[in-house]
Amino acid sequence: MKLFRGGDIVSAAGLTRADLIVEGEKIQAIGAPGSIDTRAVDEVIDASGTFVMPGLIDPHLHLNSPFMGTTTVHDYPRGTAAAAFGGVTTIIDFSTQPKGGSLLANIAQKEEEARDAYIDWSVSGILLDAGPQTLAELPQLVSAGFPTYKCFTTYKHSGRLMDDEGMLTLLEATSRNQGMLMVHCENDTIIERRVRMEIQAGHFAPIFHARSRPASAEVIAIRRVIDLMREVPAPVYIVHVSSAQSVALIEEARSEGLPIHCETCTHYLALTESRLEGPQGQLYICSPPLREQKDVDRLWRAVASGSVEVVSSDDAGVSPEDNYRIGAGRFDKVPSGLSGIESRLAILYSEGVARQRIGLAKLVELAAQNPARLFGMYPQKGILAPGSDADILVYDPSPEWTMTAKDLHMNTNFCAFDGWKIKGRVRSVMSRGSFVIRDGRLVGKAGAGKRVFRRISL
Repeated sequence: MKLFRGGDIVSAAGLTRADLIVEGEKIQAIGAPGSIDTRAVDEVIDASGTFVMPGLIDPHLHLNSPFMGTTTVHDYPRGTAAAAFGGVTTIIDFSTQPKGGSLLANIAQKEEEARDAYIDWSVSGILLDAGPQTLAELPQLVSAGFPTYKCFTTYKHSGRLMDDEGMLTLLEATSRNQGMLMVHCENDTIIERRVRMEIQAGHFAPIFHARSRPASAEVIAIRRVIDLMREVPAPVYIVHVSSAQSVALIEEARSEGLPIHCETCTHYLALTESRLEGPQGQLYICSPPLREQKDVDRLWRAVASGSVEVVSSDDAGVSPEDNYRIGAGRFDKVPSGLSGIESRLAILYSEGVARQRIGLAKLVELAAQNPARLFGMYPQKGILAPGSDADILVYDPSPEWTMTAKDLHMNTNFCAFDGWKIKGRVRSVMSRGSFVIRDGRLVGKAGAGKRVFRRISL
């Protein structure tokens, strides 16, 4: 058995000075300092002066994902190692259905890719249609422990757009099979029209990515999904909410009793579209795009109030070399996406907790407990409690450092938060009772991660 002694244990309810016992892969007991019998303890971990939290869960990232002529920079061994350095013990990747093809076959391919994972993992499917094969496979998908899947209201040019009939069909199937439909919300017609206008006007610079994907495109798409939910209520999770107007719309829908949930991402809480006008502007292109400071401020209020329930990384960056090569000086050709699988906790703590926008309990709720609850892993994960998996993060709040790409362990030489002043560091991370990170060093083994069986009960 292992004993964590002297730390402040953090839950969504608050902080408690306590000792914690790990036996095998599970948390065995939590008790007042000095109250636990240590005679059977094999190792004592001194957690004095640190916060002991549940291992974080990142429910939205894209590992080894083909995109616009290249592939995202993180595969399973490198991505899960970087995630662990960022305090993450469980990730949920995506598997894209071939058009008209089998999603189950694609998930089997992900099982193969994940053999070298350092931490636990699962997959959400990306649905390209609502045809007979998709509808036949959805119950099998849910039964196999993959109850979440995603569709798009944009990207018609690449065959990803889900029309109203398809969306209603998926909502019916989601309600019937106890799943949760994730939706990327941007109005395709607005975007395509604006892109044409900007290109015809000779506007190729990165800032015109933001101009061509306005907040109104996100708002209209979310409103459409909400209207369809009024026809067929079913659990829906809006991914990467980026604008103040979108938050207000989701709050209104939830007040009606609709089962709508949402996330935002680290970059929307910290960066603005002004980055697109800087010397590395092209590397900050993501979809939806970075917004204005008023949106950043509104999103912080929303995560503090609970209107936004999760903060994910949406890690989907490609290498800077591929970004510049494929983009070739035109914003509409750039493979959009940022790498942030490791930096999420550092930004949430430094910009949220240290600046008193949120408390530590809220951080745990946003990055551990709510993802576990919404994505069907609670209370196995997302909480420090007897019987739960011993996924444990030890965070030392005392170090102060400046974030750069070379300080991180991500598979890229670009850091979206380069130069940011950070408070605190991950000291150690345990996944199911075994250390992955110990005193700032990677000590875990590739392949130790296991697939998590998920079941939703919203």
